[in-house]
Amino acid sequence: MKSLKWWLRIVGALYLLEGGGLSLMALFAADEFAAMWASTPVGSLDEVAVRGTLIAGLPGVLTWVLLGSMMLIFSRVPARARVLVITVVAWELLVWLPSDLVGVFNGFAVGRAVGLIAVHALIGISGLLILRQAPKE
Repeated sequence: MKSLKWWLRIVGALYLLEGGGLSLMALFAADEFAAMWASTPVGSLDEVAVRGTLIAGLPGVLTWVLLGSMMLIFSRVPARARVLVITVVAWELLVWLPSDLVGVFNGFAVGRAVGLIAVHALIGISGLLILRQAPKE
């Protein structure tokens, strides 16, 4: 249970940092946020593209804030976090990993895409392995 507690804390903190930082970027530097998601230079997107990217991207980064908060809360009682861990694993392996693969073929720099694929696979697979080792309640 100790490894599950630390996985929840580490991934939860990562999600809060990334989700919080990207949410602030979306609110205060919309052009940079949109350019990052579109994998284009800042200033190359028109106003409609920036608004569309904000509307499409903000729910994903706010989901990191929500899941990160929940992981930190449930790290106190990791035995009750099984469904949360399954949700995070599914989010990583069935949402972000395919999104990264699509990005490879649609303008993401290969180094960026490989890094993102590695991070999302590491979080998802480690979550599965740690959950399998954790005793059931």
